[in-house]
Amino acid sequence: MEKNKRHERGIKLFVVILCVIIFAPIILLIALDWFINDTDLVIGITGFAQKVAFRSALSLAVLIIAIVCLVKFFLSEKRIRHIIGYFAGIFLCAAVIFFAVRPIVLDAPYLDHPLLTYLHQFDLDRSSGTGDAPTRYYLRGRDAEGKKHSFEITEDRYDEGIQLRGEKDIIAKAVYLPHTSVLVTLEYLEDLDGSGREMYLPNPELPNNWDSFAIQIDDDVYTIPCRLSDFLENGWSLSEGDPDSRLAGADQPYGEFPNRELSLTNDKEQSISVTVYNTSESSVPIEDGTVGRLSVSNGSLDFYGADIQLPGGLMLGWATVEDVIDQYGEPSDRYENYNVTYELEGAEYTKHLDLTFYNGFLSGIVIQNHEYYREY
Repeated sequence: MEKNKRHERGIKLFVVILCVIIFAPIILLIALDWFINDTDLVIGITGFAQKVAFRSALSLAVLIIAIVCLVKFFLSEKRIRHIIGYFAGIFLCAAVIFFAVRPIVLDAPYLDHPLLTYLHQFDLDRSSGTGDAPTRYYLRGRDAEGKKHSFEITEDRYDEGIQLRGEKDIIAKAVYLPHTSVLVTLEYLEDLDGSGREMYLPNPELPNNWDSFAIQIDDDVYTIPCRLSDFLENGWSLSEGDPDSRLAGADQPYGEFPNRELSLTNDKEQSISVTVYNTSESSVPIEDGTVGRLSVSNGSLDFYGADIQLPGGLMLGWATVEDVIDQYGEPSDRYENYNVTYELEGAEYTKHLDLTFYNGFLSGIVIQNHEYYREY
């Protein structure tokens, strides 16, 4: 009797173990699939945990393949093609594991102090999954330094962004992990907050008033008029096709100052346009001429936000008409939300700041601060 009971217990234990062996992996895989594909968990620490789970599962699967290759290598015939094939498989598996685990390891220190960025004129996209795969939602755009970002967000934050952007211009404040691109927190703002302004502080040499005729390009401040050599010394060069010659002198009373429009480029392949004048009576090398007019736009996406700042820290591609008026006061002339012009009284044609806007944001700048004709 006792022997039969032990036999029955043994059978039951065997059945339990067999069920665990068969069903536990299935249950774990179902749970893993649910966790990884739950789009409500993509923001915050749960989003990072999803990345860890997926990359760990991938690494484990690849590790098993690598072990199989290694075992087969030792058990198979030592033919050269077998050796090359198995070693190639092992190295490929090692590379996959390395690149799968690396972002997780690199982002671990950022869990306590994630990075902060601000996205302007961003896109809110959705990607419908195939089959039973869920629809995924994304926030994509460039920050004020031109760096591209793409973050997965929840449906609620997607809908919120769509609604707010339909009502007003907004900025996305994103706290994130840099290597896995996991969004830790997301906040929609109408304007840069204190943290954002501290991130993109202008050069202290940049004034606050528009009639300083100053502009910050990258980290350098230029005050128009200035010498063309000031730009050349800071790494700008004449574009191909621009003549590298001399400017004639203005030797006639009340004559027009000889001038030439030039295009300058730098090592970032950014481009600006300048008009160079010669106010002396004799000819001078073009690099000794005076830049009296400067124009720049982000139509070709050469510049991003902090690359170009006007007095008061107004950034190209970020500042709105309202921002400009708040900083400089009412303009001399305005055409709806497309163009505003500030002019010095009595010198309207020769001393002005002309700003154009596209989709509500600053897209073009023209600074003119030079006479066209000799006064005597």
